[in-house]
Amino acid sequence: MKIFYTLLIGMCVCSFFGCGDHPEIKRGKQLAADGDTDAAIEAFGNAINYDAARPEAFYQIGLIYLDMVHKNPSGTEYRKDAIEGLDNAVDMAPRGAPRRQEIRLALATLFWVDNQKRSALYHFHELLDKSPSHDILLKIAGLIGDAYHVQRLRTEGSDDYEQTFTEKGNMMTFTAKYTDDYSPAISPDGKWLAFASNRLQNAELYLMDLNTRSLRQLTHTDELDEYMPAFSPDGKSIAFVTERSRGGMMLPPVQASGSDPSSASIYLMDIDGRNQRPLIDIDGAHRAPVFSPDGQKIAFESRAPRPSTPLIRGDQGGLRTQENESTPGSVENNNTLEIYIIQTDGTNQTQLTHNNVDDGHPTWAPNGKQIAFTSMVDDIYQIFSVNAEGGTVKQITYEDASHYQPTFTPDSKQIIYVSNAHNHYTLWMMNADGTNKTQLTNHVGAHFEPSLSQDGKRLVFSSDRSDHMRIYLMDLAQPVGSEELKARLADL
Repeated sequence: MKIFYTLLIGMCVCSFFGCGDHPEIKRGKQLAADGDTDAAIEAFGNAINYDAARPEAFYQIGLIYLDMVHKNPSGTEYRKDAIEGLDNAVDMAPRGAPRRQEIRLALATLFWVDNQKRSALYHFHELLDKSPSHDILLKIAGLIGDAYHVQRLRTEGSDDYEQTFTEKGNMMTFTAKYTDDYSPAISPDGKWLAFASNRLQNAELYLMDLNTRSLRQLTHTDELDEYMPAFSPDGKSIAFVTERSRGGMMLPPVQASGSDPSSASIYLMDIDGRNQRPLIDIDGAHRAPVFSPDGQKIAFESRAPRPSTPLIRGDQGGLRTQENESTPGSVENNNTLEIYIIQTDGTNQTQLTHNNVDDGHPTWAPNGKQIAFTSMVDDIYQIFSVNAEGGTVKQITYEDASHYQPTFTPDSKQIIYVSNAHNHYTLWMMNADGTNKTQLTNHVGAHFEPSLSQDGKRLVFSSDRSDHMRIYLMDLAQPVGSEELKARLADL
């Protein structure tokens, strides 16, 4: 639940009503940032004693207690103090002030995640009646459903029962509606959808025209699984993963220690499925390919046998504090999942991360300068970024929930990702520095594998909200509006 605290604390970025000018409030914020919560509460209390009508001080006290709630969900006294602090802040903030909406949203969010739905709905309605900002509308919509309009893509065939032939000429009948479609990728121009489906008892790749909904099978290997497709920037090629079939089982969509296979390889093919060729020839588990913005390189995750000879690479920094320091230019033999970069012709493979825990699912920023990825900290997966040429690694998220599968928006300013906050896999969006988190989905079922079109208007993802894993399209040009939210709240 700590993810909600981060969402709330991200709102505290501007001063208002002159409250931030009081030295005790400034001191309290610094103490809170340093982790000295007792001293911070005392400082905010001093500010209140100086002037009881200081909503910012009550707001900050509420956020401190809210953090305690997240760290100790059974601590009812913290929950009560958090609500009291935010409630006082709402009452004392001048009516009509923009900051008052942010405080009320924080209070409504606390009620909502604490399952006090009636109180949360009251504050949601209060917000909607005051013409809230676009950002607040998105946050409310994402808390109680989808933040943008979503439609399911009918990736099955026209009939429930279909027949096809394997590469060996055997006819197979399958029931499309009872199989899983997953691992979606949208082409840069937004016209094509590539995805994996186990409708033939193993995972094959398919290509759908998003305008006509026509479907084409790209791979025909009944003894192999193909999945994790990724389009090249020009939309002419697809990189994908292939491994020995798991007998119709859908592959784990999120990164976790041990979830990757013992052997998997990355291939390239033309968008029509022709000219399939391996990108990597060495043994190991290589997955999650993603093209660089110029189309010349591919980043991927790999658990490969470590070579005994040094790997030639550039000047690269380590990931956090290294427990397994190595000689510059060498590779650690700790059998962890690492991030690599390789030329699209299969040459110049270099290792980007060096860590004693798994690093996975890289994504390239459209500006070509950074790569974001997931890595474990204290048994929780967080999102990190590193310079694409190597160097210092920066941790972006710090919540008590795991985050997976980051993908940059076209301007490189935001990241869309998967979070398992409160044990429910949902899609989120945040600034590239980890601030201003907004929940994009809160629907029955789990949500995985976001893929964004180059114009940033179409987002595809996989979800089992309809019982089986299916592909969905979120229209980021159509946020849920105020009147629609009121109707959604009325249904609740």
